[in-house]
Amino acid sequence: MAQSKAKRGPDQARLAAVKVIRQVTGEKAFSNESAAWHLSAPELDERDRAFASALIFGTLSQLPLIDTDLARISSRPLDRLDPWVLAILRMGVWQLYFSYQATAAAACDESVRLARFLAGEKVTGFVNGILRNLARKRPLHEGEEKDYLEAGLTAELYGLLKSWYGRETALALGHASLEAPDYLAIRPNACREDEFHTWLQSEEAARFQAQPLSWPPGAYSLKPGGHSVTGTQGYLEGLYTVQSQAAMTACLLAGVSPKDRILDLCAAPGGKTGHLAELLGCQGQLTAFDLSAERVVLLEATLERLGHNFVDTRPQDATRLGPELSGAFDLVVCDVPCSGLGLLQKRPEIRSRVTRASIDRLKTLQQSILTEAARTLAPEGRLLYTSCTVNPEENEEQVKGFLASEEGRGFQLDSLEDELRQVMGEAAELPLSARLPGTVLFLPHRDGTDGFYIARIRRRPL
Repeated sequence: MAQSKAKRGPDQARLAAVKVIRQVTGEKAFSNESAAWHLSAPELDERDRAFASALIFGTLSQLPLIDTDLARISSRPLDRLDPWVLAILRMGVWQLYFSYQATAAAACDESVRLARFLAGEKVTGFVNGILRNLARKRPLHEGEEKDYLEAGLTAELYGLLKSWYGRETALALGHASLEAPDYLAIRPNACREDEFHTWLQSEEAARFQAQPLSWPPGAYSLKPGGHSVTGTQGYLEGLYTVQSQAAMTACLLAGVSPKDRILDLCAAPGGKTGHLAELLGCQGQLTAFDLSAERVVLLEATLERLGHNFVDTRPQDATRLGPELSGAFDLVVCDVPCSGLGLLQKRPEIRSRVTRASIDRLKTLQQSILTEAARTLAPEGRLLYTSCTVNPEENEEQVKGFLASEEGRGFQLDSLEDELRQVMGEAAELPLSARLPGTVLFLPHRDGTDGFYIARIRRRPL
């Protein structure tokens, strides 16, 4: 009996989860994309997928604490461990500390089984010893280290957030990122409104408890309950887009007019492009660029699903827009590459990737994109600058820097306060930036949506 138990293969949910964790931590994959791929395996049932998802996002969210404890007890530096062993240990520690489904014995035994299957018999004793030691006694954390580790933050990320917002808000942002969202926000396809409302009466919509949200206008919530929102007929037929309330608000604040000539930069995967197409009245002049052909394929897939076939798409480096585009657009949307610190809840790996050096590289890129984009605006044209980060250096400071530069002399900042009040109504306190009045800053712990920044500048008339 003992021999047959030892020979049993690894649990399939844990196997799928550890593959994602290794890809994300060792190969810089994105957790949402890797999880979507591995959790679609036919051998996984609905319960397996739910457990694997909890393992993946739980482990990645608690990685700062997990790695701190592993480093204290391991006789070998973590960066010298076999990548499979490290991923297995990380997932095993999460089960020991945080899982309601796995007992300590199961966490240890299943981790050993995974290690045997993925890295060989020789590592099983090491894995077993580490996890059983941690099961017997967790290392203690004290003072500020305890605070930021329990908020799911690295020392460096905590230091950055604290320098921008103070200790209390830094920890609140961290804790908010560890909480599972109550719902997913969706934006109905305004070009197929009747079909969407028909879908709302379906059994599928009822299963996801579709309900209107208080803001922005027209938005709905879905409660997945372990099911795939992007696997529904409503989604596959292009009746709605999964998009945060903050991101929806961005395009609503662009001030789209039906006759606008619009350029969307850094457009993939196409959520905002689709929204702009609908705000244009499902026809008109809309051009969307992204850096590579591969990303344009993602963008075009989104537009095809939604039925927005009038959008002109092509690969284009947003830092090198040709002279033929000078003054060619009435509205340019710059959703710039950023540190992603507003997305910690959805993309937990970000917390372990953001460093001062990575932010500084992004700031240079953002500045180049903003300067180039502004050059393509016609007189009185508007530029919408957005990011999914809460970092003021990438947000308010970038806009201030541009307006103070030689290139920004012919531009002015629009106040978004009145338009934001129309979008949000009486639902909440307006999330206006204190650092640059008239611009918008959503904070996850306060506003219940992604961290997001929105500013609009305008070229002065000639």
